[in-house]
Formats: sequence, C-alpha cells, structure tokens
Amino acid sequence: EPATDHCGTCTRCIDACPTDALTAPYQLDATSCIPYLTIELKHQHEIPLAQASQIDSWLYGCDICQEVCPWNRFSEGSLIEAFAPRPENLTITSEVVEAMTQEEFSARFKGSPIKRTKLGGLKRNLRAVRQRSGGGVE
Repeated sequence: EPATDHCGTCTRCIDACPTDALTAPYQLDATSCIPYLTIELKHQHEIPLAQASQIDSWLYGCDICQEVCPWNRFSEGSLIEAFAPRPENLTITSEVVEAMTQEEFSARFKGSPIKRTKLGGLKRNLRAVRQRSGGGVE
C-alpha cells in the first residue's frame, strides 16, 4: 500500500535542497544529490567543482530534506543500539580525517555505512568541503 501523502502544498524540502536535486514534488535527480556526490560517486579523484561548491559542510551524505520536513517532528529515534551514533564520530574533525590511515579508518568505521565511500572518498569529500566552507565538516 502506498504511503499517505502528507505533503500537500509544502515544498520545504525542494526549497531547502542546496543542489536542486529535488526538482519537483516526488522528483529527484539523484546524480545531483549530496549523498550521491559524497558516497556513490566512485572512481573520481575530485568532486566536480560546480558540485563541490554546493555540498557545504556535508562530509558524508546529507539530511537537509529530512531536517526541514515538518512531518519528521513526529519521528522517534531508534531504540536499537546498533543504530545509535558512535560517540567518537559525532565530533570528528577535519584534522582527524586528513591524518587517518587505512587501518584507523577500518577500525573506526567497522560495520558502518561510511565504509562505502572508502578512505580515499572520505578524504576527497573533505577537500570539497574545504573548498566551499573553509574547513568545517558535518
């Protein structure tokens, strides 16, 4: 059964999307979406400059559309411990990512979806963030 449409005339997610990946209600250009650029874009040494300038401080993925959705105020966090954020990753710094070795990356993100981007991808994302925001990460 399809989900109930709660959007009505709301366009907060479309209006907030920094890359204009949400092109219209229920329409997504996935290749413009920050998660695509920071996770799925493989085999590129750098994120293209025009797109890198739009990722702001998102080092991995993006939640802007979820954060602005008024219906998400009703959501509850998972009670499953495996889904809880790891405290050491909540305040990771640019310097930690930049200096990270493959062994540190593998240990720190063991079992985490962040491993999808690989260490080289994470460092590539950091370079893009630094181009845009002067060094801070989300």
